[in-house]
Amino acid sequence: MKNNISKFQLALVATGFAIVGAVAVAQELKEIVVETPRVERAKEHGALGAPIDIISVTHRVTYKDIDISTRLGAQVLETRVKDSAKAACKEIDALYPLTAPSSDCEKTAVDKAMVQVHEAITAAEKKK
Repeated sequence: MKNNISKFQLALVATGFAIVGAVAVAQELKEIVVETPRVERAKEHGALGAPIDIISVTHRVTYKDIDISTRLGAQVLETRVKDSAKAACKEIDALYPLTAPSSDCEKTAVDKAMVQVHEAITAAEKKK
């Protein structure tokens, strides 16, 4: 069992590095990554707990066509992110109808993506 936990922990760490790497690359490409994670199923393995399978839908929102250093440009990007989160949540519901839908799917996706949005806006304002 200890090897299973180690493999699971290793998978979580690898996923974290992949997400951080994707965000860094996305910023260079002038994109925001909008991700909608959902727990697919949990299988118990005795007293050690339950490994969890996580599925997600990822959308990339580009902002290379707008000047996000302006108030209007920043608002346009925020609207695009919100629209993308809504679409991604609908997509994950359609792709995985047997999983429990998250009541706060859009909010979670938007909140995570807005961290990237605010970093991108701050960086754009500093370049002015």
